Amino acid sequence: MLKKYIRPYRKRIVVNACVKMTGTLMEVVLPAILAHIINVVVPTRNQSSIMLWGFAMVVFSFGAWVLNFSANRMASGTASRTIRSIRQDMFARAMKLSARQMDKLTVSSLESRLTTDTYALHRFLGATLRMGIRSLMLFVGGVFFCFWLSWRLALILVVLVVPLFFAVRFVFRRAIPLFHTVQRKLDDLVQIIRENIRGIRIIKALDRTDYEKERFGDSNEEVREAEVRAIDQIAMMSPLVNVILYTGLTGVLILGARLVDVGMLQTGTIIAFLSYFILITNSLLGLNRMFNIYNRAVASIERIKEVLNMPTDESQLIPENASMLAEADPSVPEIEFKNVCFSYLGVKNDLENISFALYPGETLGMMGPTGSGKSTVIRLLLRQYDVQEGAILIRGQDIRTIKPEALNHLFGIVFQNDFLFGGTVRKNVDFGRGLSDESIRVATEHAQASIFLDEKEGELDFILASKGVNLSGGEKQRLLLSRALAGAPEILVLDDASSALDFRTDAKLRQALRDHYGATTSIVIAQRVSSVRHADRIIFMENGRISAMGNHETMMKESHKYREIAEMQMGEWRGSEAIA
Repeated sequence: MLKKYIRPYRKRIVVNACVKMTGTLMEVVLPAILAHIINVVVPTRNQSSIMLWGFAMVVFSFGAWVLNFSANRMASGTASRTIRSIRQDMFARAMKLSARQMDKLTVSSLESRLTTDTYALHRFLGATLRMGIRSLMLFVGGVFFCFWLSWRLALILVVLVVPLFFAVRFVFRRAIPLFHTVQRKLDDLVQIIRENIRGIRIIKALDRTDYEKERFGDSNEEVREAEVRAIDQIAMMSPLVNVILYTGLTGVLILGARLVDVGMLQTGTIIAFLSYFILITNSLLGLNRMFNIYNRAVASIERIKEVLNMPTDESQLIPENASMLAEADPSVPEIEFKNVCFSYLGVKNDLENISFALYPGETLGMMGPTGSGKSTVIRLLLRQYDVQEGAILIRGQDIRTIKPEALNHLFGIVFQNDFLFGGTVRKNVDFGRGLSDESIRVATEHAQASIFLDEKEGELDFILASKGVNLSGGEKQRLLLSRALAGAPEILVLDDASSALDFRTDAKLRQALRDHYGATTSIVIAQRVSSVRHADRIIFMENGRISAMGNHETMMKESHKYREIAEMQMGEWRGSEAIA
């Protein structure tokens, strides 16, 4: 996966590696120059030569600093650009996931993957291009110069390789599964944070603050414990490496002293060898830190790949013979459900034998208790899920054979729990469709939003807080209705979209819909009889089934449940009818 995203920056990475290697090489040469000065130049007592070689060390040191600084800047830029592309593709893929796939991954997990996991990968890429290349060069260069200075002392390095390999392998194999656990615990923590932020008002209203703090504390503690277990494994690496390397350093001092004593080595060579041994030690410690970062990155990259490589939901695939949608025909139902059955979990049907037909310009009202399947009907109509049995037809064509762009272009929708983004009223209503201000104003007028917008400073330029928290519930619903109406939809879906409106505003809204959107096919889900009584057809749902269907008069006669609700609301209903 990384090869794909790094490929556009290959030249930049090659240049970065060359600059980094050159700068590191200048560092590696310094102890060799020091050994030459001590062994060869100092005995001559030639001050000019000593000054010249000393100046060479200064030049090499400064050159190493400049080149390493430049390489680090380039590495950071490359890592940032790569992660930007990965994050962009992840977001685009998340937008195309089916509802079932979103249910499987969960929103909190997607948020964590787009933030925490991409950051872990960013750290890994940056560290690889900076610390990884440098540590590897220090190790290779140090080993080369150690053999060049004294192959006898260098044999100690060879002896250390085997225990170092097994120490790293032991820690590495135990650490990666633990970091997978850490990421799963973080997903749970993010979920709790999301729930608390979204439900902060109800939490405070019901005085459940202490309970939620305790729940968050428990999850936070689980994350901490998981991280401690993972880091404990990684923490074993550094002491093990240090014990092995400093044991070797002790061996170098003892063997080197004996070789100097018998005249087989010079003092400058021992000093240089010790410097190279320290460079090798630092390089291995750097590689050890790279392993720590790599362990986290491995867990994160698997989660990122799961999103990027998630196949298209087979139920959402469009056949090759998919066609554009035909024009509306008064003799052909605009929407038709034929014996539709559907189950979220595949255990029992959440909808069963749903059948109805709705012709162009007609309005369908839907009522029923919570959980009866009203919103599920809408999700199937929008093809967020596909039916298990039966068929849904749009203008006589199976919804599964219609191109998504053609299907989505039909609808104007207000969901039960819809969302307003931070920004101006204009941006929220326009929603990136490039609508004119006149179209937006007309939509807000029909949705009864202009009533309160005229009182707001800036009107269409009035700034909304995220989720529209600086508006009342009724004001938010009217803006959401404005968004749905602004695109002149051919099918209008209102899922409990006027529950927060007072009777007067609700009546004006229904009148505006009848006057200006008479040719629009509408589906209205509501709990108020007054909101659906003028519909051409009303469906009352219970337990995923249609228990009664007909116009208002028919429902009053044939549906006991519908009549009971109407009678309970009768006083309100009559007042609403008088206003209308």
